[in-house]
Amino acid sequence: MNKILIADISDYRDEIADIYSGLDYEITFCDSAFDAISKLKAFDFDMVISEVELPGDNAFDLYEYIRENYPYIPVIMITEKNIDTFFSRIITRGIGNVLHKPVKKSELLNLTGKLITLENIFGLENYIQDIIEHKKIRITKSEQIRKAISLIIEQIEKWNFTLASRSTLNLMLNEMTINAVYHSHGLTEEKLHRTPVILGADKYVDIHFCRNSDSYAISITDYNGKLTREKILESINAVIIQNELIEKSFETGEDITDHISETGRGIDLVRKLSGEYYFIMKMNFRTEIILIFKQSDQNHTPDQSSLKIIYDRRDR
Repeated sequence: MNKILIADISDYRDEIADIYSGLDYEITFCDSAFDAISKLKAFDFDMVISEVELPGDNAFDLYEYIRENYPYIPVIMITEKNIDTFFSRIITRGIGNVLHKPVKKSELLNLTGKLITLENIFGLENYIQDIIEHKKIRITKSEQIRKAISLIIEQIEKWNFTLASRSTLNLMLNEMTINAVYHSHGLTEEKLHRTPVILGADKYVDIHFCRNSDSYAISITDYNGKLTREKILESINAVIIQNELIEKSFETGEDITDHISETGRGIDLVRKLSGEYYFIMKMNFRTEIILIFKQSDQNHTPDQSSLKIIYDRRDR
């Protein structure tokens, strides 16, 4: 049985515990970072879930303690806040998983199982149940991207799913596929200059997409495994800083053209606009970005964005 320590003084911790009820998890509660550290010293745990706002010592101090003393224990942080407001603390500590309240049951259970075991972390079939139809498109050159994405969106509409914004989904998939084709294959300069490329022999990017009765999901996969948690956090932080500069420019009239770039735009779109998503990485092996959309997720807003990074550092 997997043991989970929940650090939270609010009543919401009972709702988190209820998600694990009846499953192979044993839950222990604590009210503060100090209490959590005491329990970590006394007992073995497989995961820690911590509210960002803890009395006394805060959750960031707790995360730092776990990273230094129990680096093998995964941590999920939960919050009601917009994570952009404290992202500087996230990137400083290399925090990979923050969920926004109210937490979705499927999302929390998916993330918990993958982080604890690091098993079955790749593949849509490990994130969406009861798949009815599953398709794949293989990309070997940049000129195929636009057509592939059009075909995917057309198929999703043929499956009778209502898209909150066709243009937004198109932009999101375009950005992520371009990153997989260019950046993961060492073609960053070519991307900057918008140069068409053909990948080398046995090099390709796969886009899988599938559906069940109430959801559709898309994954974008490269087989070089060059994306890292640090790169994701740096990319998101760059976008947050740019957004702050843009807002400031509206107030001051300052010209910030030289400070604006496309860096991180794709990753930022995923975390803000996807109903459920995962960045999944194994270094020098594979990178997969999974997007899951349920019809009930239409009211998702950017302020409810989360962060989910599954990083397998084990040797193959």
